[in-house]
Amino acid sequence: MKKILAIVAAVALVAVGVVGTLAFQRAFEPSVKLTATSIQEQLTNSSELATAKLEYRGLVRYENGDIDFINKKGFTMVYDAEVRAGVDLSQASVDVSGRTVTVRLPQARLLGIEIDPHSIEFYDSAFALFNWENKQDTAEALKAAQADAEGKVDQTGMIEQANEQARTLVENLLHPFTVGEGAYTLQIVDA
Repeated sequence: MKKILAIVAAVALVAVGVVGTLAFQRAFEPSVKLTATSIQEQLTNSSELATAKLEYRGLVRYENGDIDFINKKGFTMVYDAEVRAGVDLSQASVDVSGRTVTVRLPQARLLGIEIDPHSIEFYDSAFALFNWENKQDTAEALKAAQADAEGKVDQTGMIEQANEQARTLVENLLHPFTVGEGAYTLQIVDA
């Protein structure tokens, strides 16, 4: 009889130990379980995210030909453009290891330059006697305006601003999981 009581007591102690260990682990486990897949899906749904925008007013001088009044023509074009830079969040990678979430963000890039066609104004037009076709001139001037706006983006530090804004966005998106008892730790690194 003593052996049976000892065996029952030992089994009860083991059971209490197992239940106590599980309760202790659950007490320090986050209340919400994050997975790399769930975070990756949220970021992918955001896809191309414009995190910096620049309104730009540009001026381009266009000339074609080399002999005044015969085949040399030209004009000055003023235009408004919107330049957007951002991050393609579908290219981000996520790793969850214990209570640490690591998000690798791709570098920001230029997402697009849109020239407002209603803002275009032409000045200082010079016409040529044997070079009067205007259709191709406007297309070439728009290409020059596109290149001009691209050059201004490099000067403004827009890409760096877009990288910082993307970091802030991911921090804000995951903020609810990084506060409170048993919360996750967030690390955002460049890919």
